[in-house]
Amino acid sequence: MVRPSIETRRLTARASGGSYGDRSAGLARRGEPSVLTVSARMREAMERLKQAAVGKADCVAVTAQISHHAARLAGESTRTFYTDAETFLACQLHADELYQLDTVTTHYDLYNIEAEAMGAPMVWNANETPEADPAHRLLESVDDWRKLKPVRIGQAGRMPFILEINRRLMDLALKPKVRFCGPVTLAAKLLGVEKLIVACVTEPDRVHALMTFLTDEVIAPWIVCQREHAGDDNATAGGADAVASPPILSVAMVREFCLHYLQRLDKLVGKVRLAALWGERFLDDPREYMDIKRLAYPGTCQALDPDVTALGPALFKAYADEHDMTLVMGLDAALIEQGPVNAIRSRAQRFIDEAGRDGRFILFLNDIPYNTPPDHVHAAVAVAHQHRY
Repeated sequence: MVRPSIETRRLTARASGGSYGDRSAGLARRGEPSVLTVSARMREAMERLKQAAVGKADCVAVTAQISHHAARLAGESTRTFYTDAETFLACQLHADELYQLDTVTTHYDLYNIEAEAMGAPMVWNANETPEADPAHRLLESVDDWRKLKPVRIGQAGRMPFILEINRRLMDLALKPKVRFCGPVTLAAKLLGVEKLIVACVTEPDRVHALMTFLTDEVIAPWIVCQREHAGDDNATAGGADAVASPPILSVAMVREFCLHYLQRLDKLVGKVRLAALWGERFLDDPREYMDIKRLAYPGTCQALDPDVTALGPALFKAYADEHDMTLVMGLDAALIEQGPVNAIRSRAQRFIDEAGRDGRFILFLNDIPYNTPPDHVHAAVAVAHQHRY
């Protein structure tokens, strides 16, 4: 069977108002030849994103965190999306073209990869992102890591799936994405958030032993493995550590249990960056926390809703300008899902008016939920692309 091209499907979807895909018209099937392509439009858009980082783009660039919503658009099962590299990338490329985004999206369930490879049982529910089973944590206590078998880096769990995604990206003349789960979130996946927080307060030395093990024996080797398969020992490794955020952890705890191990990781493998830290709105002095984020992700100020709306875009704009940083501002996922369209447009326009009028600004659409109406995403992208520099 010859399937319609991604471009044909995009045009069809847009003509119908951006409706969801049909399962029978899935984009990729196991055993079939690859249909992956990157459009000329996308190649130009990726250049726009590069220019946005230095304040020279022609309009506001837009990126998004899209994971299983891309499967929904293409009519694919989430299980196949999260296990088959061809399907994963085909769905992502389809979503990128449908929404006219300015970079190729490759967001999988980043926080689960190392934990699953270590043996954490996963829960797979239909139409949802897989999750480490909260009822059966791999670690009962903070010391149980000593009982674990060595991780088969690159072979265990879905690590081969990630390596295959990167191989196919290189086949498309795209840079592979070297990624990792931050140490605090990884520990929470293995132990549970509540147990981890209590342990950080009552037995910090034992938590430090766990964090050292995770950093040295799991995260660092996984980064090295991804780089080796990509043929680039100097590829920047991008991580995320959402649990290392207020009010889950205090700023002092973020510094002690997150930043310290990120810096340790940087000494081990070099060129690591950490994003997805949030929670400024819970702090009396958000700049102290923003200073930690600046050390974790030099050169980029990432500000995420609902923090941005609560504190105002101008706070983050002033901080980014003060420290000569590119400002990436994330639009609320709940707003994108629930709408209405006018509210989405208004929020996006406020971000641009108060923080993006002089460039060096990227609009980021926070993790787009599975059932988000496509018109809601189109609305946010249109506001950005209509703002010309």
